[in-house]
Amino acid sequence: MNAMRSLGASVAILIGFCLAWGSPSYGRGLNPSAATKIDDAAKRFISGGYGPGVSVAVMQANEVIFARGYGMANLETETPVTPDTVFRAGSITKQFTAACIMRLLQAGRLSLDDRVSKYLPELTPAGAVTVRMLLTHTSGLHPYTDKPFQKEVRLPHTTQQMIDFIASQRPLLDFNPGTQYRYSNSNFYLLGAIIERLTGESLRQYMQSTIIADAGLTQTSLDQETDVVAHRASGYAPIPGRPGGYTNAEFISMDPPGGAGALRSTALDLARWHQALFAGRVVSMASLQQMIAPGKLANGQEVVRGDAPITRGPPSYGFGLELGKFDGEPTVAHGGAIPGFTAYVVTFPRLKLTIAMMTNAEPNIHEPFEAIERAVLTAMEQ
Repeated sequence: MNAMRSLGASVAILIGFCLAWGSPSYGRGLNPSAATKIDDAAKRFISGGYGPGVSVAVMQANEVIFARGYGMANLETETPVTPDTVFRAGSITKQFTAACIMRLLQAGRLSLDDRVSKYLPELTPAGAVTVRMLLTHTSGLHPYTDKPFQKEVRLPHTTQQMIDFIASQRPLLDFNPGTQYRYSNSNFYLLGAIIERLTGESLRQYMQSTIIADAGLTQTSLDQETDVVAHRASGYAPIPGRPGGYTNAEFISMDPPGGAGALRSTALDLARWHQALFAGRVVSMASLQQMIAPGKLANGQEVVRGDAPITRGPPSYGFGLELGKFDGEPTVAHGGAIPGFTAYVVTFPRLKLTIAMMTNAEPNIHEPFEAIERAVLTAMEQ
């Protein structure tokens, strides 16, 4: 309970920092010692055979203070990773989908406490599940990405086909809505479907014309496997027992991930995204406060993600964002993983500092993210 009270106090402080983020200004450059530590962490990851490439970007107060690529974006063509290399971002997509929902909320198009069935009648059997529950993973909806769906991910699917598939799952609900937390991609896929129903646009079109444009991102989009993308990295899976040996990652269509995981981006764009989000250029500051406030269960208990793979904590869960601490410093973050790629973006609101890191390898315990995060944070505190 003491730990929970401490985390709650940190979140309250964090919200205050966000409100004081202010207009763009110029930070200092990253010192050479920190840059060397980032280099070392990325090179150890690559030389250890855990992944072919890494891209890192650091921004403070809207200024890029570090951006560098390491290793190979494509092993067959021997194309190096640069700050412009485009990777798939997996579940980092969720905060983009959440921001789209907040834009619709600001426009009076929906309420967070509306039942999902108001917009998606196919989900009427889900009963009391609300938009807010989707955002905080407290709906109880069974994850559509469980094993029965694995054969389907290679195939294109329409939004309607995906809605119908999620609605047909048995069980549809793993627990009574609002009573527990369970991370489920069904939640954010359906949020994307709600956006499409309300706007009459594809989620990709709506996201591109609103939050991505307002954040000034130039290399970010919901991905489609048919897209020709300059500087695109290829995704890889390490071969067990053969350090430095890789296979091409398994193919999946980008239709099924949708609003839960279909984003592509660069480390620089992800850093710019958080800087814009926390400066109030994507959603209003009131909406941002809601996004970074811990979700609540029906009994008033804070939502905590005990299974967070990267964010330290365990973090509380807001709207597609994890609220934790790193070496005592409050953070807002989220990771992403999709076949062939792993990514992480974290902001330290008190320091107006964002670090984005992307790799073209399957997730593993040797990710360089923690070492890079600590190198940057230590430099800022000196």
